[in-house]
Amino acid sequence: MSNPFVRLGAVVVAAAVLVGGATLATPALTSAGEPAQAAGRPTRVPLDRTTLVCPESRYVPSESATDVTAVAAPARIDAPGVGAQAARRGAAAPGKLAVLPLGSAKPLTSVDQRERLAAYEVRKDRTPPLLVNAQGAVAPGAAAGQFTRSGSGPLRGLAEAPCTQPGTQFWFVGTGSALGQHGRLYLTNSDEGSAQVDLRLYDEKGPVDADAARGLTVAPGRQTVVELDKLAPTSKRLAVAVVAQRGRVAAALRNDAQDADTAMGVDWIPSASAPAKQVLVPGVAPGDGERVLSVVAPADSTASVNLSVLGPDGTFRPSGLGDLEVKPGTVAEIPLQEALRKQAGAVRVESDVPVTATVRSVFGSGSKPHDVAYSAASASLAGPAVVPSTDAGEGRSASLLLSSPSQQAVNASVRLYSDDGREVGSTKVTVRPGSTVETKLEPKDVSRYTVVVTPDSGGPLFGTRLRVEDDPDGPMASSWTLTSAESTVVRPAARSDIGAGIGVRETVDPMFR
Repeated sequence: MSNPFVRLGAVVVAAAVLVGGATLATPALTSAGEPAQAAGRPTRVPLDRTTLVCPESRYVPSESATDVTAVAAPARIDAPGVGAQAARRGAAAPGKLAVLPLGSAKPLTSVDQRERLAAYEVRKDRTPPLLVNAQGAVAPGAAAGQFTRSGSGPLRGLAEAPCTQPGTQFWFVGTGSALGQHGRLYLTNSDEGSAQVDLRLYDEKGPVDADAARGLTVAPGRQTVVELDKLAPTSKRLAVAVVAQRGRVAAALRNDAQDADTAMGVDWIPSASAPAKQVLVPGVAPGDGERVLSVVAPADSTASVNLSVLGPDGTFRPSGLGDLEVKPGTVAEIPLQEALRKQAGAVRVESDVPVTATVRSVFGSGSKPHDVAYSAASASLAGPAVVPSTDAGEGRSASLLLSSPSQQAVNASVRLYSDDGREVGSTKVTVRPGSTVETKLEPKDVSRYTVVVTPDSGGPLFGTRLRVEDDPDGPMASSWTLTSAESTVVRPAARSDIGAGIGVRETVDPMFR
């Protein structure tokens, strides 16, 4: 094919291991294919397998339907630290990207080439959660997501979530148990061993003591759903930390609200970055409606918080919202709509103790149904970000909201691909220093497309893809927080050592470098 290749950056997380009170230093890395230098050292190699977990296969006849899509973005494996031989071996390896039910080895659909979209439409009730397995040449840069459209009923609206890798810690901010509000936490174990999970809850008053939130066991190949409004029934504002004490799980949180019989919005709250003294929440949607920042301060000290808004014209401190205090272990809500004045933006949160945050954007007005979209604190892009599927057509629009706190302009490339891998649109985007830019997505002659956003130069880049659909009862919306597609892993050195067998993931592009 004539498609240009998009270079995938290595996306990794810094790790250290404490043994007997001592810290094991990370050895220097070398590229696979460099035996003279690599002796006794870990090597970076192309990712050769990954599993992504999709939380819910919702289907209600004449009301709701879910689509699961997965793709390995156009790429060649030339990330920093990957040797030429390893890259060639990775590209030549047979590959398969498959969608299959949790607990089953039989694929529902699959593709064996990069750039091709694997799509499965859930059209049966009681369909189990779905997994996406990527192996071989299609593993680097693989991404997957699920999208549910509900035209009526209590869950009317658009609900979208990335299918995520299993992990040991997740943070969710912005749910609650106010009258008519429901938060459902999905814990999925795709591994062969049991997982034991603790939930740490925080609300507007402080940490929530709930015995039922500790020691949750999730059996292999099974899913546990936790009703948060039953676990913390009096919490108007709620944040949840999911901590796997044994094994791993994939965690996802869906939030919905109703006012009597009127649907007031549904969507999946993205997993936020772990609490830190500086976080950035991209993707505050433009337009009318509430824009609300939720901040949790899980530490034992009061958080002195400073807010800055990255708007179209640059960074500013909103009047009356610049300096705030969040009491220990509590969740605070801060309205942003007056400061943003119907413009797209991002929020930078700086604190003297670690915090994390989410923004809720509400669509709709009056007594008609509403919908909601969430964006969460995230890491800056260290390489291409992939949004597997966005629908196009009459009454459907989508845009990228890209932000950077950098003091210099940041450049990015945006490419759109059809289901069969054809490029159907491209553009270059420049984000001015400390600002947010909205870019409309306009593919050519397709009803569905994949979005690939690649940071080119200038500094840290954050973003979301926002989609909005017209409906007679009011707009419906959902949001996808951009994260870098993982393309490489570190293979540990084979030697007799207490640190052997530990896979190390480096941070390529630290936040607020």
